[in-house]
Amino acid sequence: MSNALISFYHNLEEPIIIYDKKLDILYHNLSFGKVFTQCSQTQGLDCLAKLSYRFSYQMCFIRSEDVRTYNPIISAIKNDINFSTFASYQKDENVSYHFLIKAFSVKKRYRIVYFYDITNELKTEKLKEENERLRIQNIEFASTNSKAQNQAVKMALLNRISLSIKNELDIKTLIEKSLKELSIVFGANKSYFAQFDKEDFKIKYTYPNVFAPQIGEKLIYPKNILDELHSNINSIQACIKEHDGASIPLLNPTTRIIMPISNNEQLYGIAVIFTPKKEITALERELLVGISMQISSSLIQASLFNQISQKKEELENAIKELKETQLQLINSEKMASLGQLVASVAHEINTPLGAINANNEMMASVFSNFDIKTLDILKEINSTDKEAIKRITNIVQSLKRFVRLDETVQQEANINEELDLTLSLIHHKIKNNFIITKEFDPIPYVNCYPNMLNQVFLNILINAIHSIEDIKVQDNGYIGKIKLKTSVDGENLKISIFDNGKGILPKDEKNIFQAGFTTKKKGQGTGLGLAICKKIIEKHKGKINFQSGKIVDEPDYKTVFIIEIPLL
Repeated sequence: MSNALISFYHNLEEPIIIYDKKLDILYHNLSFGKVFTQCSQTQGLDCLAKLSYRFSYQMCFIRSEDVRTYNPIISAIKNDINFSTFASYQKDENVSYHFLIKAFSVKKRYRIVYFYDITNELKTEKLKEENERLRIQNIEFASTNSKAQNQAVKMALLNRISLSIKNELDIKTLIEKSLKELSIVFGANKSYFAQFDKEDFKIKYTYPNVFAPQIGEKLIYPKNILDELHSNINSIQACIKEHDGASIPLLNPTTRIIMPISNNEQLYGIAVIFTPKKEITALERELLVGISMQISSSLIQASLFNQISQKKEELENAIKELKETQLQLINSEKMASLGQLVASVAHEINTPLGAINANNEMMASVFSNFDIKTLDILKEINSTDKEAIKRITNIVQSLKRFVRLDETVQQEANINEELDLTLSLIHHKIKNNFIITKEFDPIPYVNCYPNMLNQVFLNILINAIHSIEDIKVQDNGYIGKIKLKTSVDGENLKISIFDNGKGILPKDEKNIFQAGFTTKKKGQGTGLGLAICKKIIEKHKGKINFQSGKIVDEPDYKTVFIIEIPLL
């Protein structure tokens, strides 16, 4: 090998090793020794073989059965072919190289293996790739960041509008606030709300109020816009008139935004915004959808609240009317009960009055013969008159106490005394052929509506009398029995009214307290008596019940009504 060739390879920076035809090393330059190792002439292929375990190859096209030639470079040298491959060489723990390795022959006399260092090029390429990857990541991050910022702006605006209107339950105020917020967001110089009525949109609210004269104006739009609105799609257009029916054009070209507002999936109306902005961004379009949904949601909430408020008011009025009707029914029933007593009471009053009248006539006839005997007669007459007057006075006072129709405030009362009062009113009906038994325990005063309780006692007693009289019609010798009993049972005052009448049939028991139900003949009962009794006792937070048939511990009676009223 010539000195010129050796001199040429000697100055190369890339490692070079040269073999002869016998595969002995003829030469390797300084770079080879620095990167790999110094090899002697006698080492031959063993030099590269010792280094092979530190090489890794990306590909290998040459196969060999010789275990010594498993290395592709050695195989390429032995096969005398032109060969190239990429390989990585790990010199030590911290230093590695990347080579483009080429093996070729010169004049069939020498075999040259050339190691071209591409480490820096690979690093540069990787750096470029990394920079490109970072650049793409930065673009993606910037895009994501921009989207996030836009989303944050969108959410902030939606939250502000939501906070402004979400708790507003008055529809007029809700829509006026919405128009104001929309005008702020889109820099609108004018906005209004038009309600959908059958086939037309008519302006109902404006912002600012300076445009209030337009309220009631009908809006006219082409079919394509109407179709969008009915499909719940926002309409955004540049326009020179507010709508197709407007006679006066706008002063400047304006962007018109029409936002449909729904109520329970039905088109309720539209919010119309006029803004000088020439372009509505994608974010603003998204914002319009969100605002529309928020307004629609708040509108549904307000509508439901108004419906509930209206129903509540109707219910309160109905309850008020019901209470008034109930009072009228109670008073009517009381008057009906009193009506049944009127004839007897009149007779009861007329009897002592007749006695007084007869006595007076007798006195007139004896005045001419006034003697000792006559004086005795006058004293007897006077005594009779006093008793008659006393009876009349008692009857009148009882009636006055009973008929307290305007009593609305609870007062303390002794129920034993109230029962006595009721008995005095029906005295004329029970004084003959009736046995009245009273078992009144000492009881405390209770807060109640005495007149209402008297009505309960009177109804039950009159029913008992009628039940007994139905038997007496068939059995003239039948003795009617009524028993009134009071006691304290725990925290309740217990009142029991027994009778030995015909009782209550099992088929009628479930209907006894039902309004309109009666077992009496037509014209004799309204069917309201016991229904009203039940309502009165419930008003006192008590309960009323009955037993009919065989009554334990009271074999002489067929029916008992039991009333319990809380003492406190």
